[in-house]
Amino acid sequence: MKILSQIQFFFLSIALLISITTSSTTSSTYSNQTNIDFIKTSCNLTLYKTLCYTSLSPYALTIDSNPKKLAVTALNLTLSSAKSTAKFIKNIRHGNLTRFEAAAVADCVEEIGDSVKELQDSIRVLDSTNHNDSSKFEMVMSDVETWVSAALTDDNTCMDCFVRDGRAKAAVKDLVRRHVVKVARMTSNALAFINMYASTHEK
Repeated sequence: MKILSQIQFFFLSIALLISITTSSTTSSTYSNQTNIDFIKTSCNLTLYKTLCYTSLSPYALTIDSNPKKLAVTALNLTLSSAKSTAKFIKNIRHGNLTRFEAAAVADCVEEIGDSVKELQDSIRVLDSTNHNDSSKFEMVMSDVETWVSAALTDDNTCMDCFVRDGRAKAAVKDLVRRHVVKVARMTSNALAFINMYASTHEK
């Protein structure tokens, strides 16, 4: 009888453990799905929805359905893409370019460099923003919106460097454009999230 009780206790413990694990997994899955839905809904308000969702969905748990974390994550991903693009374009300068192409690439590198600095400033300030400090929050968000808007302008100006000079080869233009367009679109999406976050404090 004692052995039977021990066996019953053993199986009861196993059943309880399975129940707890299943419940925890279900809760975690539900939570992550909620975060995914938040990203999907937010991305639907941007201009480049597919790029938005594919780049941000892997960070669903980090974002945690939080508008500020969404904006900061989008900015960080944009900054990473901008840095990679700047490095790529710098390497093009060492290739076999005409004088006109080299000048356009140099101008583009400068514009993307400015974009990187503006994104860095935006992330630094946004990270330290206190939503509860009404006057300071509005001022900071205005600065961040200005910087990210300027970064987007810099991205577009980089591409314009090649449009202005028709003597650059199409292959060089397309090579730069493919990389810069992605950065510009990510910047546009990040700006949309910054505006969304700013609007959470509007009266």
